[in-house]
Amino acid sequence: MVGVPRSSGCQLCRKRRVKCDEARPECGNCRKYGAQCPGYERAIKFVSGKHTIRSKGSRASRASRDGGAGAAASGSSPSTTSTSSADTTTTTKPNAAVASLAVSPQPNRALFVGTLMDMAQTSLASKDVTTFLGFFCRLRFAELGTVAALDGAVCSLALHLMGKELADDSLVARSRTVYGWSLGALQAALRHPTKWRSSETFCSAVLLCFFELFAGTTSPDTWLQHAQGIATLMEQRGPAAHAQGNDAAILFSFRGVLIMSSLFFPTSDKCFLARPEWRRVLCDASTMSIFSPQAPLSSMQVVNSFFLCLADMPEVMWWGYPIREALLAGRRVNPRRIKQLAELTAANHGRFTEWYGNFQKLGIELKEVPSQDPNSPYQLVLEHPVGWLGSMHMGYWASMLILQELLMKCQWPVDYRESQKEFVHNILRSIETVGRGTMGPFRLGYSIRIVYEFANAEAQRWIISLLDKFSSKYAATDKDTYPSPRVDAQGYS
Repeated sequence: MVGVPRSSGCQLCRKRRVKCDEARPECGNCRKYGAQCPGYERAIKFVSGKHTIRSKGSRASRASRDGGAGAAASGSSPSTTSTSSADTTTTTKPNAAVASLAVSPQPNRALFVGTLMDMAQTSLASKDVTTFLGFFCRLRFAELGTVAALDGAVCSLALHLMGKELADDSLVARSRTVYGWSLGALQAALRHPTKWRSSETFCSAVLLCFFELFAGTTSPDTWLQHAQGIATLMEQRGPAAHAQGNDAAILFSFRGVLIMSSLFFPTSDKCFLARPEWRRVLCDASTMSIFSPQAPLSSMQVVNSFFLCLADMPEVMWWGYPIREALLAGRRVNPRRIKQLAELTAANHGRFTEWYGNFQKLGIELKEVPSQDPNSPYQLVLEHPVGWLGSMHMGYWASMLILQELLMKCQWPVDYRESQKEFVHNILRSIETVGRGTMGPFRLGYSIRIVYEFANAEAQRWIISLLDKFSSKYAATDKDTYPSPRVDAQGYS
C-alpha cells in the first residue's frame, strides 16, 4: 500500500515537531534560522505486509470516516463493506446482482460487470456523460469478474453516475456500498508483491478516485490525497507501463486530475508528467486510440497539447506563489529569483499562446446568448458549442490569469490588466453553459477555482452560491475548500 504522512509542513519542521507556515520554496522557520529548507516532498513508499482476515463490523464505518479511497492510498485500512447509517437506510435490500459483488469470484460476476458497463453507456444517453464514460466503457480486461478491486471500482462509478443522471437515490446509495467494499480489495492489491503493478490495480485506483471526485467522502480533499498516491504508483510502475492499451487510456483520462493534484497539493517543484520521459508518453500518437473514432486528428492534437501546457503550471506555481506573497507583503525578494521566475513564466505564457493559435484553427465560434439563470449577474452569457472544448477554452483563460499576474508582479514590460479583466469576464460568463449537465461541474473545476481568486467580492459571492448546486453532482467543488469572499474592492467581474 502507499503510505503518506499526515503533516504537510517541511521535513525539518515535521522532524522538530513545530508548526510550519509552508511557504515556498523555503518555509519561514528555515529562513528565520538560516537553515537549508529540505522541502515538502513526503516520504511516500510501497509497504508490503501479510494479509490478514478481519471480522466485519465497526472497522467499516471507521474506515469510511477516515476518508475512503484516500485512506486506501495513504495507508489506512479501508472498509470491505459499507455500514454507514446513510447507506443502511436506503440499501437494506440491495438487488442480488450488486450484492453478489461482495463474494468470491464467480462465473456470473464477469457477465454482471460487463452488463453494468453496457447499461451505463446506454442509460446515460446524454452525449455529455458518454464522452467521459467512453474510455472506461471501451476498456476490456481478460480478468473482468475475477479482480475484486476492479469489479467494485467499475460498478461503484457506473452506479453513481447512473443514479445522479437518472435521479435514482437507490442507485447512488448502492454505489457507496460497492465503493466501501472495493476499498479493501484495492488495499489488498496494493499490498501484494506483484499485483500492485498490474493494469487492473492501476485502473481500480483511478476509478475510485473518480468516484471520490463525484460522490465525495467525509473529507473534501480526499481525492487530492488519493491522486498523489496514484501518482506515486505510476512513477513506481514507470512511463513504459502506461504507453499503450488500457494503461494509456487510463493515463489520458486521468491526466487532468493528476495535474490538478500537483497544482493544489504539491509535493515537489514539478508535476511528474512534465518530465521528458512522461511527456514522450503523452505525445505518442499511438495513444490517440483513447479518443472516439469519429474525433478529428486536429482536435485530438489540440487536446493533447493543452494538457502538455497545463502540466507545466505546477512548476510555475511552486516558484511563483511564495514570491508573489512575499512581494504583496512588502518583503524584499532576491532580483535573481524574480528574473528566473519571469523567464519561466514567460516561456509558459508563450506555449499557451501558441496553443491558443492552434485551438482557434478548429473554428470554434462562441455566441452570446440570453442567460437562463434568474440569479445570474449577466444578461448575456457565452455559449460554447462543445462542452469539453469549452472546458479547455476556460482552462486557457484561467492559466493565462495566473501567468500574467506573475509577470506583472515580476515587472514584465507588458501591462496585462485589460486582458486580465477580459479573461475573468469570459470565464464568469461561460460558467452557466459549460457547467450544464452531470459533467458540467467536472469541466469547470479548474477554471472556476482560479477565477475565484481574481474575481471581485460580488462575483465571488455569486460563485459561492453556485457551488452548493455543483457539489451535489461533483463533490470536488465543495465550497469548504474555497476561502471566504474578499472584503476589499479589488478583483474583476
